Amino acid sequence: MRERRPALGGAQPRRSSCAGGGFTLLEMLIALAVFAVIGVMSTQLVRQIADMGDKTRRFSDELVALQRAADIIGRDVQQLAHRPVRDELGDAGHAVEINQRALLEFTRRGWANPLRERRSELQRVAYRVAPEGLQRLFWPVLDRAEDTQPIPQLLLAGVTEVAVLGIDEDGEEHGYWPTAEGGESQLAAVVVRITLPRYGEIERLWVVPSAPAAPAADDELFDDEGEADGDDADEPPDEPGAADVDGLA
Repeated sequence: MRERRPALGGAQPRRSSCAGGGFTLLEMLIALAVFAVIGVMSTQLVRQIADMGDKTRRFSDELVALQRAADIIGRDVQQLAHRPVRDELGDAGHAVEINQRALLEFTRRGWANPLRERRSELQRVAYRVAPEGLQRLFWPVLDRAEDTQPIPQLLLAGVTEVAVLGIDEDGEEHGYWPTAEGGESQLAAVVVRITLPRYGEIERLWVVPSAPAAPAADDELFDDEGEADGDDADEPPDEPGAADVDGLA
C-alpha cells in the first residue's frame, strides 16, 4: 500500500517560533518588570531596617543619658550637707536654695580628692537650664571670693523645661526654698521634673538627709579654710567611687 504524500501546493504545518527554547520580547519585558519591582521592594526594606536601627540607637542613647543625669542628681541630693556658704559679697547664704539664683543649689559631701589637695571634701553644686540643655555647676571652693567662677558641665542635652520643688516634713510642696514663711520647717525631699520632647515630663523624687539636731551658730559654720566645723569634711562618700562627677563634661 502506497503512502500518500501531501501535494506540493498544499498547506504546510506551522512551526512554533519558540521551537529553539527562547523567550519572546513580551516575556522578557514581563520578567524585567518583575525583577524591577522586587529590587525596589528590597531596597525600601533594607532602608527601613537601617532607619529603624538608627532610631533604636538614638533612643537607647537618650535613655542612657537620661538615666545618667538622674543618677548624678540623685547622688548629689542624697549626699547633701547642711552647710551654708558665703557668696561673692561675703554674705552668708543658705545650705539649700531652690529657685533662687539657680534651679537648685546646695552643698554636698563626698567630693573625691585622689590627689590629696588642700581643699574641702564638701562641694557646692547647682543646676540650671542653658540653651544647650541642663547644666551642673560646681565651685572649686565653698566660700567664694569676688572672682570665683563656677565650672559648668553639660548634664543632659535637649531639655526644654526643668522644674524643682521642695517638700517639707509635713509633705507640703514649695516652689522656693527657704520658704517665704520661714519657720523651723525642714526640707525632707526634692522633686525634679524634666521635660523632654520625646518622653514628655519625667519626675524624680529624692529624700534629703536630715539636718543636724543642734546646728552650730552662723559664725561657727565657717572656718578659715572654707570647711565645715566638725567631722563632716572627713567623712568618706556614701557611695565609694560614685561621688566624683567632675569629669562628666
